[in-house]
Amino acid sequence: MPAVPACGTSPGIWSWALSVQFLLGMAVNRLGRPSQATGAARAARTVFLVAHVVIALGMAAGAVMVIRAGAGPRSRWRLETWGAAAIAVTIAAGILTMVTKSNWWSYVLALGFIASLLTYGGLLVRVRPSRPPAG
Repeated sequence: MPAVPACGTSPGIWSWALSVQFLLGMAVNRLGRPSQATGAARAARTVFLVAHVVIALGMAAGAVMVIRAGAGPRSRWRLETWGAAAIAVTIAAGILTMVTKSNWWSYVLALGFIASLLTYGGLLVRVRPSRPPAG
């Protein structure tokens, strides 16, 4: 398997991105709906939500880069593809949570987070560190 860092993203960045996403999502959820928040809480919620969306878009782009870097002759779904699918489902669940205000979609969002964390954690374990040339 080719080293995933060839795509320009370090596999270790996924654990950080997912952790920040989790914390931002919890902050947005804790601060409540825009109609419930006022003043500084409303401003903080907006900032956290925008950061949450920007990171999600970056993770979607990164997932595509990881798939392209790991492209090969195998036709079955690989870990890279499962990770991208988990990211896509999580983003869709996040959008549906905001639109429908349903806690069920929030549950799907949490499942997507766990699947993404496990998948990209598995990729991190699989990537072998490159060794500098001898001499």
